[in-house]
Amino acid sequence: MDNREQIVHGDEGLPIAVYDVTPAHIRYHMNVHWHPEHEILHVRRGSLCLRLNDVCYELHAGDVMFLPGGAIHSGEPECCDYTCVLVNLPLLMKTGDACMELCGRIQQGLLRISPRPEREREALAQLCGQMLEAHRAQGVGYPFAIKGLVFCFFGRILNGGLYSEGESGARPAESAAGKIKPAIAYMERNYGSAIRLEELAGQAGMTPNHFCRCFKAATGLTPFSYLTRYRLSKAQYALRSTDLPVTGVALDCGFNDVSHFIRLFRESCGMTPLQFRKSEQLRERAAVARPEEERQWRGGVAVYE
Repeated sequence: MDNREQIVHGDEGLPIAVYDVTPAHIRYHMNVHWHPEHEILHVRRGSLCLRLNDVCYELHAGDVMFLPGGAIHSGEPECCDYTCVLVNLPLLMKTGDACMELCGRIQQGLLRISPRPEREREALAQLCGQMLEAHRAQGVGYPFAIKGLVFCFFGRILNGGLYSEGESGARPAESAAGKIKPAIAYMERNYGSAIRLEELAGQAGMTPNHFCRCFKAATGLTPFSYLTRYRLSKAQYALRSTDLPVTGVALDCGFNDVSHFIRLFRESCGMTPLQFRKSEQLRERAAVARPEEERQWRGGVAVYE
């Protein structure tokens, strides 16, 4: 099984997806995940503590980040509005495209774009703002507009020298952070069952102590803190999308003690599971007038495989 986010961003005809994220968005809190697409992130308001592989960044309004495809990342926003633009760069290219050689170098890790391109911060933030405006307008010329803006973004990065040269065959994702991906995938396949630390360490080919250190460095969480968060996210999805009773949701998501599940859920979401289900039902009714916005990223909330 491919151990990455189970969501398709864009398509072959337009391999770009733009997400306008506010505190009301279903995926406002960015759980640990990765995806093959490159991601451009722009903070429009408030702050966002972003972890990219094993490095933390404190982002504020106007900041722009570039997250290479395959990189493990997560984020904790605070009173934040932010834009995410996911780009499948190879699909943007056609055979013989003049950009193909540079695209190949980016994909192979031979050309590594700076995660936080400070020198062109204002210009890149302006481009991100234009991407969001084009996305919101969805005019007849949207495919031309969004492709042009994405190419302008990469052009600005390369012309500004906001990158470093990598070694042949070296990929940024093949770090300690990359090595824990099999263990994350194992948790996400088996979250409904009891999981032992030795099983997870074995998936990563490490001793338990070394695995715990690597996992904490890469995600900021212990393995079992991550597992609990993942189980809670699956419980949220079940409460939103099924009529299962709370006891059934708890057991299906790996919680054998229902009282413990309710306490953890309240600590995480600020409400009980039943209150969460009712609030989501109200949200769904309100979304009828704006279905597209509410459906963004809804096809598997926090489901990362």
